[in-house]
Amino acid sequence: MNEPKTTFIEGCKKAFDDEHWQKINYSTGCFENNFAKGKENYRNLDLEKQRAYTLRNKSLLGLEKLLVDFETHFTENGGKVLWARNADDALTMIFDLIRKEKANAIMRSNSTVLDEIELNGFLERKNIRIVETEVARFVLHKGRQKAYHPLASSIHLSKEENNAILTSAFKLKPDSSAKQMVNFVRYEVGIESKDVPVCITGANFLLSDTGGVVLTENEGNILKSTSTAKVHIVVAGIAKVIPSIDDLSVLLPLLSLHSSGQSMAACNSITFGPAMKNNGPEQMYVILLDNNRSELLAHEKQRKVMSCIHCGACVSVCPVYKNIGGYSYATKHIGPVGTVMTPLMEGLEDYNYLNSACSLCGKCVEICPVKIPLDDLIIENRHLAMTKKTSNSRYDALLKAMIWHCKSRKKMDSPLFLKKLELKRLFSLLWGDNRTMPEFASKSFSQQWKERNL
Repeated sequence: MNEPKTTFIEGCKKAFDDEHWQKINYSTGCFENNFAKGKENYRNLDLEKQRAYTLRNKSLLGLEKLLVDFETHFTENGGKVLWARNADDALTMIFDLIRKEKANAIMRSNSTVLDEIELNGFLERKNIRIVETEVARFVLHKGRQKAYHPLASSIHLSKEENNAILTSAFKLKPDSSAKQMVNFVRYEVGIESKDVPVCITGANFLLSDTGGVVLTENEGNILKSTSTAKVHIVVAGIAKVIPSIDDLSVLLPLLSLHSSGQSMAACNSITFGPAMKNNGPEQMYVILLDNNRSELLAHEKQRKVMSCIHCGACVSVCPVYKNIGGYSYATKHIGPVGTVMTPLMEGLEDYNYLNSACSLCGKCVEICPVKIPLDDLIIENRHLAMTKKTSNSRYDALLKAMIWHCKSRKKMDSPLFLKKLELKRLFSLLWGDNRTMPEFASKSFSQQWKERNL
């Protein structure tokens, strides 16, 4: 069994815990309530989502030109664009820039793409100190834990568990309130980030027509850290580019609504390059990351997932995520989007198990702000796995046995003890330890039919 699948199975076993479910369902329930209130501000939310769908698909179709135009305009603004084929290229570029600045510490924002390239682990091996500027990420970093959700990083921790981490790291008093902890973390972030010359962020969108980098947040830490740093490094996936600054009037409100239920995030900024009058970074770099996105774009149907704006809404409503949590996936992208992306970007042989980690309930499709048909794309992945013969051989054999059995009325009417034996021997290993095996009726359907119609 491959390592990711083993990690997935072991993670699922650990996640089957009432306390874990209570914390996850409480937090995701809060999101759903906020979203329900926030969408009342739209007269026709579906129409706005259709506009976003059209806009993002248009961006994907013209991706090559949009990226070249972005590079041209951003360079004209005084910035520099670097192209990274994979995570190793991106990390090498980042380290070279840090070394050039002779820095021994960096500030970073909460960013999925920075987690994708495993920035923290790489810099720690190089003895570079990392300052997480987002409150939840700061706590997780001190507790040596990874993010559990694309946006709500510490969704799996209770107030007491957050307090325990801070108490251990800083000797904060054990009975601190949530407000006291947030204020304390913000104070510590300010101290730790003082005189740190390099700031690394992701990007919500890249503007092709003006060479702008769009950053949206609620805490204001990105604005603060980018304004005090000498060097601002942006790492962005190649699909982040959009045609025009005018498109933000559609995308930013939808991103805010589906991230937190807000009409608009508290802080939205557009950076066009290094500062002109000593009021910001002296140098700015944008690293455009491929990292197998080109492989995904080659799939005509599944490429639609690249229009994702990373709001995290599909994760928050996913019943599978609510049961197994964020760590079980054993992937860099979790939830429905990760289920589509990872097998195609990282390899079907190692990550085919994700195709089965979906109930096809359609909640992700219903809430998606850019109308990505995630359930259809997961089915496409399953079909691809079958054609490439990377599916579970035991499962395939079981399906063939079921078809053979169900085609014959005589076999369906076999004695009850035989059917129970078949069920136990064939299904039990695939059914799992946490589900109750179904029970056969004492009499078959044909037997009951005959008795009722005689």
